[in-house]
Amino acid sequence: MTVSRGGDAAMELDQFDRWLRDPDVVMAPERLGAARPTRHSFAASMLRTAVRDGWRIEIERWVVDGDGAGEAVYRIRTPTDVLRFVVFSTVIAETERIDRVVAKSWDVTAALIDGDLDADRLHELRTEVPRQERGRADAATLIWTRGNRSSRFFEHVVAALAEGQQPDAALIGSSPYLVRSTAYYSNGRFGMATYPGLRRRPAVASPYRAHMLAAWLFREFSCDLVDHMARSRNSGAATLDPGWRRCLGIGNATGLGMVPYVINHPMILDRWVGIRETALAVARGTSAPRADRRWPELYAGLTHLIGWCEARAGRSCSPFQDTGSLAAELRCIRELVRRGPRGPHPFDLLWHEAEARMGVEAQELLASVLTDLDDSFDDELEARLHVEGEPHDPRVTDTVGHLRSQLARYSWTHDLAQRAGSEHWFWYYARDNEEPRRGIRGVDRGAEFEMPIDISRAVAAMDDALRDRHEHESVAAFLLRHPEHRAAVARVQNHANLRYAEVRDNLIAAGFLPLQLQRFQLAMYGAADFVPQSTDWVRVTLLNGAPSRKSLPTQARYEHELFPSLPQQNEE
Repeated sequence: MTVSRGGDAAMELDQFDRWLRDPDVVMAPERLGAARPTRHSFAASMLRTAVRDGWRIEIERWVVDGDGAGEAVYRIRTPTDVLRFVVFSTVIAETERIDRVVAKSWDVTAALIDGDLDADRLHELRTEVPRQERGRADAATLIWTRGNRSSRFFEHVVAALAEGQQPDAALIGSSPYLVRSTAYYSNGRFGMATYPGLRRRPAVASPYRAHMLAAWLFREFSCDLVDHMARSRNSGAATLDPGWRRCLGIGNATGLGMVPYVINHPMILDRWVGIRETALAVARGTSAPRADRRWPELYAGLTHLIGWCEARAGRSCSPFQDTGSLAAELRCIRELVRRGPRGPHPFDLLWHEAEARMGVEAQELLASVLTDLDDSFDDELEARLHVEGEPHDPRVTDTVGHLRSQLARYSWTHDLAQRAGSEHWFWYYARDNEEPRRGIRGVDRGAEFEMPIDISRAVAAMDDALRDRHEHESVAAFLLRHPEHRAAVARVQNHANLRYAEVRDNLIAAGFLPLQLQRFQLAMYGAADFVPQSTDWVRVTLLNGAPSRKSLPTQARYEHELFPSLPQQNEE
């Protein structure tokens, strides 16, 4: 495989198309819900870029008291941009520490900004950033974020360090974090830089790179904060050792609000799924000589992953598969790897054996390990993430016959629409909670404010309405008779040629499980640990296992942990 750039790279990637999985397989909800992070997840991509391009992060300002109240400024130097992460820290009452959008105060608020930071701008940020939804940003502000100290972990870590000890690994458990973030605002919100504005800043031009940078620096601030507070209590306090700084991440909890996003942005969904599937296709299409050289890395990756699963065995993962049984499946496939590579495309043969022997979740874990073996096309794949804009209007000059031909890609919608319970839920935007919610149709109030996210039923209804129309009739004439189908027509026309644009599920059906789409999106962000709290929301830890800002300059090449090890007592 030749490493190349630009159009040549695109042509080389195209040669692996025959190994791409079928959309009906990939876009099934249980398959999306089994997704795990890859080297192309947004957090890994950001950190890999930071190491490769030699980013340097320095504390430019630190005015924080012993209780952790004050402000800090982190300066990020990249080859193309100088950015700053400006943090405002306080201490709020425990009763105010809620993770909901409707919260009015937070322990920490912060902004990722471009440009100089003089006294006047700092004063403006100090005034506006803590206000969050009630504040106002400028066009050189890239991200606003906020979060709270962990009620379970934060004080324990400060107290342990003040006593000259490291945290208790048994208490911290498998979800190690000090603060929980609750939002990352961007793309013109409150007056900040729009998406085109982000694209003009090369360091953060890739989708979600600014968000991941802000999340990582939020993690860094939390580690610096507990060190500072411990020293304030005892000048002889310990500092977090490098192992703990690497293990600690940032907590997050996500609910129904994430689900409509991928439904309402089919082009983005197609790109997200597409880079994952292309990376797997490249792995499966790898020729024997190259695969043979990577075989020991595959064995080591599976061994690490088995240990990762075993360390979490016994923890409730319902409704997902428990990690103990996942470890057992992975041991079986590792035994096949131990026997050595076979055939002209060894990874492809292994993949087929995995499909025959392993469940969906174990298969997707194997996919993460396989795609982590090859970095030849990182830049080319991640360049595909950019979406300039999604069309929403129908092409009214098309014919009904052409529209029917495009509907061939949507044959799956009829089965979903005809199943029992296909109209069980309705989705609406709750004014009081400022978030999407679900109600039971015919039982709960609010159905008159329903959000139109039932794509499968809308397309099936439009298809039915087309059946008595002549194939040479224009789409304009059809829509004059049936204006209620305008959105469905536009959806099919604009996205029928996209391989991975549509989830094969009905979001208002009785059996729809929101966790499936939530976990897919969180895997794209880079989260590996998922702790479901109900059918509707899940807790995660992000950026645990990521290098600290202090260790960044020491890395000649970014070696990321897709599945981070748990913290160990007395780890050095």
